[in-house]
Amino acid sequence: MAPGGRFREVRTLKAEWRGYILIMASGLMWAAAGVAVRFIFLSRDIDPLTLVQMRVTLTALLLGGTLAFRPSLLRIGLRDLPFLGAYGLFGLAMCTSLYYVAIREANVAVAVFLQFLAPIYSALYDTVVEKRRPSLTTCLVLLVALGGLALLVLGRDAGLVLSPLGIAAGLGSGVAFAFYAVAGRRGVARYGPWTLLFWGMAIAALAGTVIQPPWSLLARPWEVSDWAFFLYLALFSSAIPFALFLTGLKYVRSTPAMITGALEPVWATLMAAALLGESLTVPQYAGCALILSAVVALQVASGTAPRRKPAGEPPGATQAGPS
Repeated sequence: MAPGGRFREVRTLKAEWRGYILIMASGLMWAAAGVAVRFIFLSRDIDPLTLVQMRVTLTALLLGGTLAFRPSLLRIGLRDLPFLGAYGLFGLAMCTSLYYVAIREANVAVAVFLQFLAPIYSALYDTVVEKRRPSLTTCLVLLVALGGLALLVLGRDAGLVLSPLGIAAGLGSGVAFAFYAVAGRRGVARYGPWTLLFWGMAIAALAGTVIQPPWSLLARPWEVSDWAFFLYLALFSSAIPFALFLTGLKYVRSTPAMITGALEPVWATLMAAALLGESLTVPQYAGCALILSAVVALQVASGTAPRRKPAGEPPGATQAGPS
């Protein structure tokens, strides 16, 4: 940690592996939560926006209560509010809301595929805005991962529901996810993962009160099982996996991070097959194999690429290879 509790970017081979492991763990938790959300949509009459609002509000309350014991992690300046507000609204609330709308209006396959176009948007940002071209290895791995993702989510026996609203929401969730990763990497370097996550969630929760006031949510006849599910989402679909992913961004650039995140639909598909009795087709097995191969290739490339040392960097410092 840098002075004042701020995180410095760490770019060594060992640190990169740590970042990849953290991102894989976050994807595993999000996959489990995705299967749970799918079950809730099938069994309960809960609209996506209500689910998102409950999720971000409880997450903000839990994080706020926990970080109250470390007041320094809650401290920000007024000049930080525009960035944190944009991150909370577009990177957290909009990403999840549009993803849930895509699930409801189209289906999970379409929603997952469109959201995981995010690495393309991130690579375009690196090229156009940061003037930093992704390596050939990263481009090839990205194409393999997207091909595997297409086979995984579109190679089902069931037909696809191509709702215009669902398609638009899915594309929007992909853009929001790319913004979440790109802005998150900057935010982690400035604030640290817990400060960034708390203020992002708190601002998203406050924005949600404009759509649905808290008293209207509390007045609904929620059962104990509903509150247990909301608490599960706050902990294991928000606070912990978001913190893992944001901490991983301290070690890994946004585009490779999102390629690694493509493991999430693999976990989700395998869990759905095991827990919900969904069968996998041959194309889906092939898609899983392609995604796993792409992620492994990305890790191997990170380990074998020469470490580049920017001008002015002190002796002994290292920087990542493929990006």
